[in-house]
Amino acid sequence: MLDEMRSFVLLAETGSIQMTAERLPLTQSAVTRQIQRLETELGTTLLDRRVKPPRLTPAGLEALERCRAILGAIGDLKASTAAGAEPHGTLRIGFASALAAETIADAVHAVRGRFPKVELRVVGGWARDLADLVGADKLDAAVMLTAGAAPVSPAGLRGETIAGERMVVVAPADRVLPRRLTCAALGAMDWVLSPEPCDARHALAALLATAGAGIRIAAEVQGLDLQTALIAQGVGIGMVPARRLAPYARRHGLKRLAVPDMPLDFDIRIIRGPHLGRIDQAVDLIRDSLAKAWSMAETGAPARPAARLGGSR
Repeated sequence: MLDEMRSFVLLAETGSIQMTAERLPLTQSAVTRQIQRLETELGTTLLDRRVKPPRLTPAGLEALERCRAILGAIGDLKASTAAGAEPHGTLRIGFASALAAETIADAVHAVRGRFPKVELRVVGGWARDLADLVGADKLDAAVMLTAGAAPVSPAGLRGETIAGERMVVVAPADRVLPRRLTCAALGAMDWVLSPEPCDARHALAALLATAGAGIRIAAEVQGLDLQTALIAQGVGIGMVPARRLAPYARRHGLKRLAVPDMPLDFDIRIIRGPHLGRIDQAVDLIRDSLAKAWSMAETGAPARPAARLGGSR
């Protein structure tokens, strides 16, 4: 049926059976038979043959647009799967708000440097929101912080862990506190935290609940810059990703609190849609760039390749 659609589109463009036959090349009678077969297959009349030259019927005009779209999609498919074809098109990717902007910028820059035909559309958000967007095919991939047992990926998506992260509890450096704090003691303190549906906040609430404590919210704040500034002012204690603590500790005079019975460990995971074609190479590059940056931040040594996991958690 593809040959019939090509003949029909070319006939609509040339307006002539003879010119269509010359360009294919086919005989005029072969072109006529192809158009008739297409009409039979579609169950409609595509050409008004009462006029010379024949013109498209209303059904023919609609079929023309659909045939062009189908043939265009097939052409794109062939180009995207050709051996050695360079990725091109738009990559829609989301990043968790807690991840360092500099590291993300380096990964995006790496994609632009290696795959200049790829246009990136980058958004930020919470893990559950980003996962839903990938599941709804509104994003192609997302990188996010998730609690170890959190089911964050809708069925059918591919997921893998590329690094780990620990959230640490921080307070003003000059605030006098016991050297070792319990969950019960933390439940009696005011907190500066991200608004719902922050995954780190959910994990904190679950841990405090084991000690029969809740979270006393002093301020809900989006973004670590303002959060850490308020913590430094004594509004409350808070949480910061361990990998991002150093610059905020220097800038605002913060200290890390020792809470032995409260591990706040997270996976940094990347999830992606099931059928990305060649654009998958750009997602792989982002994954590898992030994994290398985070590994070097922890050890000062080059990163090992990220381990692939077969499915989402």
